Amino acid sequence: MRRQALAIVLLLPLLISGCVTHQLWTGSQLDEWNEPTGNPNLRVFRDERQNDLLVTYEEFSDRRETDRTRAFFLYKNQNRLQSQGRPRFVNLVASRGLTPVPLFFSTPTNPPVLYCTVSETNRASFTIFLAGRPMGPYALPMYDDGWGRVERIAWTPFAVTADLTIIGGYLGCIWISGGGPGLSH
Repeated sequence: MRRQALAIVLLLPLLISGCVTHQLWTGSQLDEWNEPTGNPNLRVFRDERQNDLLVTYEEFSDRRETDRTRAFFLYKNQNRLQSQGRPRFVNLVASRGLTPVPLFFSTPTNPPVLYCTVSETNRASFTIFLAGRPMGPYALPMYDDGWGRVERIAWTPFAVTADLTIIGGYLGCIWISGGGPGLSH
């Protein structure tokens, strides 16, 4: 009876919190997100050579706790944006020489002949109007920065070592308390 009580006491940490490795990969707080700032300063440019639109905006990084201006091509990144993936960002210099697309905060009654952009009230999404017809809406990128996975990989050997130490300690206590093979009860 004493051995069973000792076994339960020693297993409590594992039963309550699960193994360390499992907690690292499922319950850790290592993920950080990048998302548009409250006022992302959205700007859109036409790139006629690539038949695409360059989108620039202000992004906030949870990990760095800073804002920075980002740029990406809208059509080339549609699949990534729909799956909340990180777009392929380009240098802001890419906007030089491109035609700015007019930006409105409500749908204009007489939209420009070609392109215009309408930013939604939450400013995290926008709609492109081409010849008066809406395309979109498109959400500004919100994505996991990916460093949490790198940190998990780096911490995994330590977590596995902790799990093995806990299990080894448990088995050692059982052995010492008379539960090992060949020992009499």
